[in-house]
Amino acid sequence: MHRFAGWIGSTTLATVAFWSVFGACVDTPLPRDEPQARVIAAWDPLQCGDPHRVVIELEDDAGIPLSSSAPCALGEVTLDAPRMGRYRGQIYAWTVDDTVRSATAVELSIDAPVMRWVVPTPR
Repeated sequence: MHRFAGWIGSTTLATVAFWSVFGACVDTPLPRDEPQARVIAAWDPLQCGDPHRVVIELEDDAGIPLSSSAPCALGEVTLDAPRMGRYRGQIYAWTVDDTVRSATAVELSIDAPVMRWVVPTPR
């Protein structure tokens, strides 16, 4: 009985020591802050022409970037804004061979939690 108790005690002690030392290595990622606003930028997919991506790159007054892209044929892209306010930037068409075309300067004022923004179709 003394051997059995010693075996259980040493196993328990080894388990506690293991998790004390290596438990700190188990890291959980920090949760991302939820965006304050979501912008759904939409365009007419029937006017896309040759296959390309539509890229939207914006920046707020504090210099925080906000960007996303989607295939033109999809007709919309969603942007998650970390805060409401004024954003400036550009919308352009981008192809696989790194060709940028039809760049248009834009300005957007985000003032609602969910916004639909109709943009001209970049070709």
